[in-house]
Amino acid sequence: MKLKLSVSKRHVDRVSGTIDEVVFAVVDLDKAKSYPSNFVCLLPKNLERGIKPSNRFLGIYGNESNQIATKLLTNALRSESDLAVISEIEKRLKALAPKPDIENRCRLCGVSFQPKFGRHQQRICQKCRTKIQTAQ
Repeated sequence: MKLKLSVSKRHVDRVSGTIDEVVFAVVDLDKAKSYPSNFVCLLPKNLERGIKPSNRFLGIYGNESNQIATKLLTNALRSESDLAVISEIEKRLKALAPKPDIENRCRLCGVSFQPKFGRHQQRICQKCRTKIQTAQ
């Protein structure tokens, strides 16, 4: 399979006005030379499993979808000259990049720990938190 991205723009009418949307189609150059006959699927904006179960890109490529999408987007970034398309590619590459693990230092004991997800930033580790709660 020789995959490539085919980039197209479309005008979308919204309540606030018209928006130019960039759409990436994954094409297989081994099937045919021209676009409609070598179409595989659309490249989604989000590649997470829980977001949309009917995502054909994830269904076709499975666990390798992140690597394939990154490779396709970096190749498209080299060949594109349109600024709107370049900014959309960079946005999608940034979304595909792995998120770094956040580590905080406990204010009481100084041990580094990974905070739990929540609205407020956790500043005390779980050991110190249980000590405080049992002392009260």
